[in-house]
Amino acid sequence: MRRIDTIVIHCTATHADWWDGRSAQDKVNEVRRWHLDRGRSWSDIGYHYLIDRNGVVVGGRPIEKMGAHAKGHNASSIGISLFGGHGSSATDAFDDNFTQAQNDALRRLVDDLKRKYPSIKTIIGHNQVSAKACPGFSVPRWLEYLPPKQPRTSPVQSKTIQASAMSIGGAVGTAGAALGGLDEIAQYIVLGFVGIIILAALFIMRERLKAWADGWR
Repeated sequence: MRRIDTIVIHCTATHADWWDGRSAQDKVNEVRRWHLDRGRSWSDIGYHYLIDRNGVVVGGRPIEKMGAHAKGHNASSIGISLFGGHGSSATDAFDDNFTQAQNDALRRLVDDLKRKYPSIKTIIGHNQVSAKACPGFSVPRWLEYLPPKQPRTSPVQSKTIQASAMSIGGAVGTAGAALGGLDEIAQYIVLGFVGIIILAALFIMRERLKAWADGWR
């Protein structure tokens, strides 16, 4: 098995609606035909994986074989290509040319490959090693992007506050169920224990509400 340390991301430079309605495998077969029929001496499709507009991932060239997708960088790399990207620029944002389903599938595939091949340390776009627009976005910016957290509009969305309320409710319910069968001294002990739990939960809830009022969301 060859050593793999790099993932190179590409696009097929096809229109967004190219072969719309055809299966991902049909599209991969067509790209394979392009790579074999255009006067090249290739043995197979150049990419190891291709990702359709709906997020379906299809295998191309067997991963144990060197690809044909980035001149000078094929020996130790895996080539992944996204369907789409026609007319794109190297500085475009990912979602200018590709779908959310492709974004999710590409991130999952990259993570899976990094787990399978811990030697992978580099993830680049074709445009970083060649004077091309491909893959039609900046891979370094794409890698750095983290989806924004959904804003909370009410303190009751806080899991800490929810947990405190559950603790209070649980303590009261447990005490109510237990008191009936206990003598007076035991009842005082149970009530004292429940009181401690309630005070602790109320303190946590108060501190969390103070943090919310100070702008922490």
